Amino acid sequence: MTLIHRRQALAGMAALGLAGAAGRPAFAQDKNLRVHTSAPGSSSFVFTTTWQTVAQQSTDYVMNVTAGQTSTRSTLDAAKGQVDFYISSPAINHYMKNGIQMYKDMADAPELFKNVRSMVNFPLGPYHIITYADSGIETLEDCRGRRIFIGPPGGAATTVGLAIMESATGMKPGDYEQAKLDWTSGQQAFQDRQVDLAIIPTELPSPAVMQFALLSEIRLIGIPEEATQQGPLQEMLSIPGRTIQDIPGDIYGENQINDGPVKAVGSWVGIGTQKDVPEEAVYALTKVMFENLAAFHGAADWMKFFTPETALLQMNAPLHKGAYRWYVENGHQVPPEAMPVEAS
Repeated sequence: MTLIHRRQALAGMAALGLAGAAGRPAFAQDKNLRVHTSAPGSSSFVFTTTWQTVAQQSTDYVMNVTAGQTSTRSTLDAAKGQVDFYISSPAINHYMKNGIQMYKDMADAPELFKNVRSMVNFPLGPYHIITYADSGIETLEDCRGRRIFIGPPGGAATTVGLAIMESATGMKPGDYEQAKLDWTSGQQAFQDRQVDLAIIPTELPSPAVMQFALLSEIRLIGIPEEATQQGPLQEMLSIPGRTIQDIPGDIYGENQINDGPVKAVGSWVGIGTQKDVPEEAVYALTKVMFENLAAFHGAADWMKFFTPETALLQMNAPLHKGAYRWYVENGHQVPPEAMPVEAS
């Protein structure tokens, strides 16, 4: 099964879930919630649809999920009151709050950010820098003149990929050919060998990378230590939600030809909301999430790290008052940077 076919199947299952919700008795308008998530098959998509399932089993809220959305756009939509819940990003929060990067030409971005609220955070996983063993690429320096995929243009992940390339090699687009594709098309292009290298943020272990390793021998490229201490990558690693972690050299089996672990940029994301979503809705949906941790932990190995304690890590937007209420009632210490505006 190709990546596209697998994702189409996942999207179909999500659609069935939404169709089932549509067949339930009608609720009041505020029981129907608009939810954005990322592409089918991604870590964030799995998290969102698991949450959707437990919410619809245990509450009377209907989560109407739209997949394939970018956090850059969804954060802006939430700030404008056009979406209720979405996949958030500490890095994007930083950019929007300060009116920089993709928001630099948007004068009202910092003011709009005041409408953004948080619920939980979780690790998205490391940025896998992946090539085929026979590509002739053994280090990032070997990418000069090659076609590489680093994410959809304008996305936060693409910003990280560009920073990795520049800090490790001094190269910018033009020194290599940047394949300007969405996530699904980019990963399919890598599988079809239409690109020579891909930089993909995904869970560990990643089903997508496992798929690549089933087809051919792969090599993961590590980030040189000096690259983390210079250029745009050094600046990026100072932003909440970015870490450095190791990817084991054998995690993808015998077709992964690395001799040992490789260093990668780790990334955190979360579930964001906006200040005007009713407190009771956010409280109930936070509560159902943590009361059904077994469902999350059973959905994917990487989600076993998700707990009420880790959900408050790397947070740099204030909690929604409904989420804050749940954490306080259950004895969890909320860090100062996550305190709701209403509690200050």
